[in-house]
Amino acid sequence: MGTRSEMKLSRTLAVCVLGICLLGVSADAELYIFGQVTGGSVDLCPNAFTMEVVEQGDQALFTFTNNCSTDGVLGRIFFMENDLMAFHSIYDQSEGVSFSPPSGKNAMLPGGNPIGFTPHNAFSIDADPAKPKNGLHYEDFVSILFDISGESSFGGIIGAIDGYSLGVGIHAQSLPGGASASFSTIPEPSTMLLVGLGTLLFKPKRRGTAQ
Repeated sequence: MGTRSEMKLSRTLAVCVLGICLLGVSADAELYIFGQVTGGSVDLCPNAFTMEVVEQGDQALFTFTNNCSTDGVLGRIFFMENDLMAFHSIYDQSEGVSFSPPSGKNAMLPGGNPIGFTPHNAFSIDADPAKPKNGLHYEDFVSILFDISGESSFGGIIGAIDGYSLGVGIHAQSLPGGASASFSTIPEPSTMLLVGLGTLLFKPKRRGTAQ
């Protein structure tokens, strides 16, 4: 029998193929990895934290995943304030994960000032106390839904992320050696085409509903 990750991948591919064959429905999506911007050298697996942005009509779904089996918990997610989109809801999250909507707009990505984050132009979506317990552990995820503003578009959001005018950062704790560090998005070289049916229906370990 294959590993847990291999089984999940096989199921994902099966659902995606089904969506292509039966409906031909697709959704544009972009995958990003996070590069470390603060803290000392931390030994993490490749692509330890990722963000997938998927178009859903007039909304954009951001899914953050912890892909690393080493110690490390993603506890805070930061967005630069922008007029391209507006927070809608915590759409979905893994069992045992608990994130709350942003409580204010004066958040600060630790060490994020050199890359454009300041307390007055960013907000955060945080794991509920205590963060190391309720944040993203290995293979956990949280999906955050945003409404796309009337004057914007999904392509405009992706362009802003790629151009760093819409910065996204994360802060992780309990890293190897007990360290904590901040990370920011690094665009992948190509855009993916995902199957809408697979994106919407294949949700292993997921709980929660749109709020």
